[in-house]
Amino acid sequence: MHPAIKFLSNLIDINTANDNENELAQLIADQLAHHNISSKLVSYSKNRSSLIAEIGQGETVVGLTGHLDTVLPGDPAKWQYRPYKATIVDNRLYGRGAADMKSGIAALVFAFINLAKSADTLNGRVRLMLTVGEENGAQGAHQLTQLHYADDLTALIVAEPTDAHIIYAHNGSLNYTVTAEGKQVHSSMPAAGINAIDGLVAFYNEEKTLFDQAPVHSTLGPVVHSITVIASGHQVNSIPGEGFLRGNIRPIPNFDNDAVTLKLQTLLTNLNQQTNAQLTLTIDNSFWPVESDPNGSLVAAAKLAYQNNFKQEPTLGVIHGATDASEFVKGLHQFETIVMGPGPWEKAHMVDEYVETDQVITMIKTYDDLVTTYLQ
Repeated sequence: MHPAIKFLSNLIDINTANDNENELAQLIADQLAHHNISSKLVSYSKNRSSLIAEIGQGETVVGLTGHLDTVLPGDPAKWQYRPYKATIVDNRLYGRGAADMKSGIAALVFAFINLAKSADTLNGRVRLMLTVGEENGAQGAHQLTQLHYADDLTALIVAEPTDAHIIYAHNGSLNYTVTAEGKQVHSSMPAAGINAIDGLVAFYNEEKTLFDQAPVHSTLGPVVHSITVIASGHQVNSIPGEGFLRGNIRPIPNFDNDAVTLKLQTLLTNLNQQTNAQLTLTIDNSFWPVESDPNGSLVAAAKLAYQNNFKQEPTLGVIHGATDASEFVKGLHQFETIVMGPGPWEKAHMVDEYVETDQVITMIKTYDDLVTTYLQ
């Protein structure tokens, strides 16, 4: 068995579903130390640590990033193979995180080890940044950005599962809560109260067309938005005095998170002048859209590395999910970003998630060649 696949199997066997990333980070730190590469664990909270390691010298800095956490497996009985025990059948390795994204982590780590062997010849630095909590708000990426690890980046490679295709842009993601404050009274005298549901319904109806006039991005398309949670009232014979709804919006580079937030707040201001229930907006999470030049130097290096290792023409594209890059781009300077990693995107978060083992192995050399070419 290839050492990277054995290592990936060990990563799968550790349950990091929204927690416990410290154990995984320490396993990676030990693997790096075995190759005389020092690293640093950055504590986020109890049992949760991101990992930072760096090689090379110079002003150009290439970031390699992936997240250590996974989503929950759901009902284990629905899995053909145990979610926290890596199982290889033919060329497929099954387990929670096999695609999203412990296979990307394993490929990055082994590429980083290979690059370290010739670090003195690199015309720049390579920074490995492995994060906690991406699946629950990009917590680790936010912390590392606040600690200035993204401030000097020149380029960033995100190893999310793309089946090795090159993604040069993706939407942002903004989660919000609208709280309605009314006045609770007995349902026999509704005129004496203020029904919080009225405020929520007013917002719901207006939100349907709120972004109709927003610009459309040439590749990512329109702003996508949905109200996904709504709750008010506790019993049938009381007019509810409070309630809330939650929504998700996918911003685009030409109508970003600030523009989305302003649109939401303006709507609430207008509705509060028209309804008795008072509405308040809270932004719960705000991931920014990411876009790089498809003809830029990072994409060019990725295309060449892909072609040399996969022996076919690469596919360029965009995705509509957000990544840790949405936090890292909040650093001091702009930089090129691509998303490129092993594993099928459509199997992320699914039962019997898997990755093709030969694709993981090929991605190691692809990352190695990509970084080396970019730093020439």
